[in-house]
Amino acid sequence: LLRTMHTHPDARVRRWGVGAWEWLSADARAARLADPDEDVRDGALLHTRNEDAAWLESALPARPCHGRTDMLCNLPLTRAVVDLVLTAPASDDERAMIAGNPSLPADVVVLLAADPDPEVREGTACRADLGPAERRALAVDPDPKVRLALSVHPALSEEERAAIDYEVPTGRGFYYSPAPWVPRAPEDVRRDALSAHPMLRRKAARVHSLPPDLVARLADDEDLGVRVTLAQNHPDAPEALLLRSFLEYTGPDRAHLATRPNFPTGRLAAFADHEDPEVRALAVRDPETAPAVVERLSRDPDPAVRAAAARHPNLPRPRLTELLDDEELAHPAAANPALDVAEIRRLARTIGDPAGPCVDTLI
Repeated sequence: LLRTMHTHPDARVRRWGVGAWEWLSADARAARLADPDEDVRDGALLHTRNEDAAWLESALPARPCHGRTDMLCNLPLTRAVVDLVLTAPASDDERAMIAGNPSLPADVVVLLAADPDPEVREGTACRADLGPAERRALAVDPDPKVRLALSVHPALSEEERAAIDYEVPTGRGFYYSPAPWVPRAPEDVRRDALSAHPMLRRKAARVHSLPPDLVARLADDEDLGVRVTLAQNHPDAPEALLLRSFLEYTGPDRAHLATRPNFPTGRLAAFADHEDPEVRALAVRDPETAPAVVERLSRDPDPAVRAAAARHPNLPRPRLTELLDDEELAHPAAANPALDVAEIRRLARTIGDPAGPCVDTLI
């Protein structure tokens, strides 16, 4: 969508389309700079200025702020700005900000690779233009985060990675990641997927267009992070992987797994007695869960399980009727597809009756 918005007849849409500046051809950029709409022209001009290091030097805020941080991290820097950060920074963390900036001069990359601050060395370790001598030094850095950052450097061979004493983090969350604006090269994705390094395999697992052979390979990966990342991101993540990931992963964004297209609904009633309430709630996703089990889950200690059970069509009618007058569960019960037309009409009539049961909840 963003790739086509810049040609839309409505200027309000073209303003959004300018945000895809890096995708636009030279002719398309020229057209937006001459656009009949002033706001579109201003947006295009701002992008051209963001590519001009001299203009950015003149516009750099003197005090710490989001704008200054964005410029130091992401936009082209003049040598004067780099020297200012090295000699008179506005805050103590500005060397770490510029450490990953692509426009950093080679001699400054060498300097920051030996910086006493491990956060600066960690940021430098990720640079593609890091020299062999700096890579060798950072590979034995005393800080484990620096060694980990260096261990995934694209210039290293698998043997060189294996020689680094790195530790793969296990306490991180594994999330859904939107597809990048610029897709990764397929050969780079395959190299990462076949790597012995779990962090590179996790990186490959985020790719939405991962081919079927690599999906099958990573779905059975020994690393939990690889499996869950694949389950969170790939549109064709297998049913068995999705369920396994939900059962094994208890970190942030776990609930997103249950929204994936292939997440199973059958044979989930077996989890009705599970100690984890999020897993117990899976039983209510199964259309074959027995009425007696659904009724028991409607009295579960966990409110989310109770609410899910109140919506299940197999909930026995007497219990469903009871829940329609329950202050907590009237709303999910009113959404139960098993309600007949007469009951729905009765509920509709109670909404306008101040004496009706749970009026506020139903509304």
